[in-house]
Amino acid sequence: MWPGMWDLSSGGHVDSGEQGFQAIQRELHEELGLDIQTSEMTFIGSGLSTNIKGDIINKHLNEYYVVNKDIDLASLRLQETEVDEVKWVDKEEIINRIKNNYQGITDKKGAWTYLLKYYELQEKRGIKRQNDEEVEL
Repeated sequence: MWPGMWDLSSGGHVDSGEQGFQAIQRELHEELGLDIQTSEMTFIGSGLSTNIKGDIINKHLNEYYVVNKDIDLASLRLQETEVDEVKWVDKEEIINRIKNNYQGITDKKGAWTYLLKYYELQEKRGIKRQNDEEVEL
């Protein structure tokens, strides 16, 4: 639905009998050749969405996860029918693209919103940890 656009994720539909986290594990393996353990995943939210592109209407219940894992891009095996290219981008670039009307990225507003909330929470936790460390010294 978004050819030529950068996206933040692998994704797809949940198969019969699967849970959302299992679908993400399967999709990451299919699209990137990446094997992820449940312990490397953080659930960050869920929401409903409707994506309309021409005469295609997709209605979804979306689950959003962040994967915390060191990954060597050279080791990825891309599913050519789904993924053209992968690259690392830093948090500031993602935030700037979102603020600039989703410049060059998919307009999956729910997914990007949850990612921004995740960033904010991580920053708050970091500040709290720093404050805790200062008190402990």
